[in-house]
Amino acid sequence: MRQPQNPGPAGTPAFRTTDVDEARDWLHAAYGTSLRIKAPEPRSPFRYSRASAGPVSLSTLSLPTDYSYATGALGAVAVTHVVGGRMARECADDVTEAGPGDVLAISQPHLPYAGRVYAAELRAVTVPVALVEELAGRPPGQAARPLRFLRFTPVSPAMAGQWKRTVDYVEESVLARPAGGEPLVVDAVARMLAATVLAAFPTDARPDPVLADTRDATPDVVRRAVAFIESRPAGEIGLAEMATAAGVTPRALQYAFRRHLGTTPMAYLRRVRLALAHADLVAADPSRDTVAAIAGRWGFHHQGRFSAAYRAAYGVAPRHTLGRS
Repeated sequence: MRQPQNPGPAGTPAFRTTDVDEARDWLHAAYGTSLRIKAPEPRSPFRYSRASAGPVSLSTLSLPTDYSYATGALGAVAVTHVVGGRMARECADDVTEAGPGDVLAISQPHLPYAGRVYAAELRAVTVPVALVEELAGRPPGQAARPLRFLRFTPVSPAMAGQWKRTVDYVEESVLARPAGGEPLVVDAVARMLAATVLAAFPTDARPDPVLADTRDATPDVVRRAVAFIESRPAGEIGLAEMATAAGVTPRALQYAFRRHLGTTPMAYLRRVRLALAHADLVAADPSRDTVAAIAGRWGFHHQGRFSAAYRAAYGVAPRHTLGRS
């Protein structure tokens, strides 16, 4: 997929035009999409913007006319929120319609798809398939078949709302920041979106438990994973990396942590990082250091959640610890 060529503020690609032919040519050049666009009202603006954080991206597209499109396989998980207008899209034998407020998984990641949009504003988020599979516990490189959505709409209205709130948070708190950002924060954001995909949509990503995984869930596995986590807590560590270090599958590692520690590998990692943030707050200079900077250093970007987790663990607010340094 070619990247848009018109960068907007802070490096965010953006494009705006009132010329329908220019909009069609631009979308084709950017995404290889075949378009049929009905002539819009005079001077109706086409607007597009895109922002990225590591491997995930958020695009907003508004075109106040009707158009149809066809495109090849995305090779990624894409979820669209219909802000206004309507759309219908077809992938394999499934045809799904969506209206204002609806959330829709746009396609099977490995299949082409097509659709029709009716004067809509759309917010689309893309997440790597491999990341979704990793969080689901699929061994990397061992998937017997491509990830598939069992349904293209969320499991409930509540989960549709959760998806929208998660995207709002990512856009306002992470993507709005200068390009790049803290690697730990970017990694956490990508994983949060992938986890929300799994929670919101039924997929075949979660493998059935196998005897080998439960047999491998031993104390030694936990010790190896814990040693790996504590040796590089600032690294971009995910479930797959922990499992590789422990010599088992991701599913076996999850079983082992639940069985012997009563938690998950990722929750344990967050606990380690919280302890390191506490140590930094104790050693900090209040005249130079801030709670936000120290929290961000260890992957805690949402200050309210960091403060709540810190208070639960240490009985005081993080600013209290910093103030006593």
